[in-house]
Amino acid sequence: MFHKILVPLDGSELAERALEPALRLAQDNQSELLLLSIPFAKHLFVEDPIGYKVISPETSIETTRAELSAYLHRLIETRTPSEAVLYSRIRYGDEASVIVDTAVTEEIDLIVMSTHGFTGLSRWFLGSVTEKVLRSAPCPVLVIRDNKPVSHVLITLDGSQLSEQALAPGFALAHCYDADVTLLRVKQDEILDPNLVTELEAYEQGLGNRAKDDFNFRSDHYLAQLAEQYGHLSRKHVQTIAVTGPVAAEILEAIEAEAIDVVVMSTHGRTGLRRWVYGSITEKVMRQATCSMLITRPPTEALRV
Repeated sequence: MFHKILVPLDGSELAERALEPALRLAQDNQSELLLLSIPFAKHLFVEDPIGYKVISPETSIETTRAELSAYLHRLIETRTPSEAVLYSRIRYGDEASVIVDTAVTEEIDLIVMSTHGFTGLSRWFLGSVTEKVLRSAPCPVLVIRDNKPVSHVLITLDGSQLSEQALAPGFALAHCYDADVTLLRVKQDEILDPNLVTELEAYEQGLGNRAKDDFNFRSDHYLAQLAEQYGHLSRKHVQTIAVTGPVAAEILEAIEAEAIDVVVMSTHGRTGLRRWVYGSITEKVMRQATCSMLITRPPTEALRV
């Protein structure tokens, strides 16, 4: 599924947290892996011929580009697995814009990045570059928080087709790591409109009750059906959990209770008037969760439905 993977790097060890997971995914999928760096002004002052230090942005950018080029070359020489192809790009501009634009032009299937990475004046942290990328990325984004091995993946659902966009990438990630999968549905109590039941009964005796039974059956067996449908993509047993309550709080509780390493969420999901939009449920979970996250964005045309 992940044929082209993008990893933004700024030369720091924190940003490199994203590299090993990306390499493993690239190897498992026999993918192309693009290492992207964006130069910034690092050496603002240089010595002139008579010994004075002066501001030289041009020299600073050239120096930084040379350092990044050597850094990326070293990574490719030492990290390239036999089942993947690694290459690099150095591009200029606003970090988040460059990452998103590169993902578009290179037709990237997955962006893997750390929530924190900094060198000198450059900072990638939750609330800045990572959040901007999540708002505009044309593909799923895997946000890495630590170097822990992935052994348990949680995929969150709300009963809508839009939230189900998280299933394929979630199972692909779990398959790569041979990880357990849990499907979690957080919902409010739902009932079939009593007026509809009455109208169906008036049309044909027993039809309203059959519709009510069918509604309850589908609601109760929603996760079981998805587990059966996607189970062949997992090397492990697929667990299902259905709970009722505040969505973000229930997801966070499940992350702790199930010892989750990666939670997979769609930035948009709808059932009736409920929405999971970035800036709401996803943002709350991301800001409080202790694990990594795989965030998917449904196609724009799907959001118009």
